[in-house]
Amino acid sequence: MFSVITAYYICHLLLSILCLLIKICFKVYIPAKTYVKILEFIPYLILTCHVIYMTFTLNHEYCDFHHVCYGGVEKMHYHSIPYDSYTGCLDEIGLSDDSISLGDINIKYYDAFGNDGEDCENTEYGCCRIENRCEVSYELNMSFTEYQKDYILKENENVGKINTYITKKNPNGDNCLTHNDYINFYEDQQIYDVIFIYSLAFDGYIVFYIVLACIDCCKDKHEFEKVQQTPSDNTQEKGRV
Repeated sequence: MFSVITAYYICHLLLSILCLLIKICFKVYIPAKTYVKILEFIPYLILTCHVIYMTFTLNHEYCDFHHVCYGGVEKMHYHSIPYDSYTGCLDEIGLSDDSISLGDINIKYYDAFGNDGEDCENTEYGCCRIENRCEVSYELNMSFTEYQKDYILKENENVGKINTYITKKNPNGDNCLTHNDYINFYEDQQIYDVIFIYSLAFDGYIVFYIVLACIDCCKDKHEFEKVQQTPSDNTQEKGRV
C-alpha cells in the first residue's frame, strides 16, 4: 500500500507548488499587502501542523483479514488477505467504539459508488453477499464445533454473511465484489481522504485569489472612470468662465 504519510508529504508539496504558480500568474492582481500574506500563510500553517501531527500519531499496522476457514481436528484453519492500515485493522466483533468492520466498509463503498440494488432481494438472483464469519470465528478463537453450531448447522444460510445490496446478474454472482475488492477499497480510501483534504485547501486558495483579482479589477475600473470624468469637469468649468 502507498504510505499515507507519503501521500501527506506529496500533497503538501504539490499544494505549495500550485499555489506559487497561481500567485505568479495573478501577480498583477494580488496586492502586496500584509493582510493578504497573513491570509495566505495561515491555512498553509494549519495544514503543516496537521501533517506533523499525523506523522507522529498515525499508527501503521500490518493486518490480516481471514476470509477462508475450515475445521481441523482440534482447531480451525484459516487463509487470510494481508493489508496495511493507518486507521486500525478491521474488527468484526467491535472490541472498541471506533473499530471498523467489513460491514462499515460496505457502507462506505455504497456511499462512494452507490448501486441500484436496494430491492435486490426481490430480483431473480437476489443480492450479493460477502462472508465475514471466518474473521468472526478467528477473533473469537472458535473451535470447529462452535463454528459448526453458529454457522454450518444454522437453517438460515445467510448467517455470517453481509448483504452488499448489489444485485446479482447471474446465479454465480460474477459481478459481486470479493474480499480483495473491499480490502483494496479500504486501503485506497485512506489515501483518498488525504487527497480530499488538500483538494479542499487548493479550492479555497483558488477562490481566495479570484476574489482578490475581482477586487483589484473593480478598483482599477473605478479609478479609470474617475480619471475620465475629471477632464470633462474641467472643460465645463472653463466654458462657464
